Amino acid sequence: MRKTLQEQCLTELYKLDEATRNQLIAQSRNVRKYKDTSRGTTRMERKKYSKVANAVKSYNEINMNDLWKSDILKVNIPVVGETDEYTVTIKLEGVVAELQKNIKNNQNKFEFRTVIQALTKVFNTSDVWVKCTCPDFKYRFAHHLIVNNMSVDDTSNDPGPGKGIANPNDDMGRGCKHVLACLANGSWMMKVASVISNYCHYLSEKKPDAFLKLVFPKLYGVPADEAAENNIVADNEDLETGKDLIDVVNDWARNRGKFKKGSNKNPITGTGGKQKAEEPEEKPEETSEENNEPEDENEDKK
Repeated sequence: MRKTLQEQCLTELYKLDEATRNQLIAQSRNVRKYKDTSRGTTRMERKKYSKVANAVKSYNEINMNDLWKSDILKVNIPVVGETDEYTVTIKLEGVVAELQKNIKNNQNKFEFRTVIQALTKVFNTSDVWVKCTCPDFKYRFAHHLIVNNMSVDDTSNDPGPGKGIANPNDDMGRGCKHVLACLANGSWMMKVASVISNYCHYLSEKKPDAFLKLVFPKLYGVPADEAAENNIVADNEDLETGKDLIDVVNDWARNRGKFKKGSNKNPITGTGGKQKAEEPEEKPEETSEENNEPEDENEDKK
């Protein structure tokens, strides 16, 4: 079906007007105020009443195929608001590319800090797309953010500027208080960085073929080894992902040591660190026949 002139104009707007995190926050400060100002005059002020999830297990919906194949990170952030629980979605692009730079600048070592630094850099300097499941976002912000390419949703999900839109003049800022809470408080990025780091470690140990073919080259910018060149894993093969697997990954990460005892080698590349020197065997003490009786096995349990 041929697009109308209005739809064509909206599409062009959608391509041009994306915004960074700081721009979204700045555009939400001097805006139309609430009628009831008892808990704050604007959504920026009332964002403090929204609590962002702070457990790693809450961030188990990351699509690893989108991340490692398309360099698109879409994070669903559980938020407890004043009246109900909602989900804020934030989309970032370029995290993997930034991670690769960080690894190169870190002597080719993949570490947690290389992940969190990549997330922080992209979140603070690149375009950010947002969405929330709350009614306030749906009826006051969704339309304007979609047509200005600031929403996770595209124009096909545009509710339109017609009846039911309670913000016709687009003078309430760039998001509900739940979105603004996630934009202003980046603590959720630590949890997301843990999920990504855990996933890489898990894949390298449990699914090495998939790791070598699909993830290693994105981390280091080069094919892993001849296993990748021999197409052990097909180019069109998908990575395992989903809530259940990421829950398994995070449980696995909690139950494993970050490094082997006596070693600080990188668990992915196997490089770096020195093995703990073996201690000489102690010479057994000489005992007399009087003291050479067997110890009571339950002695330590008393």
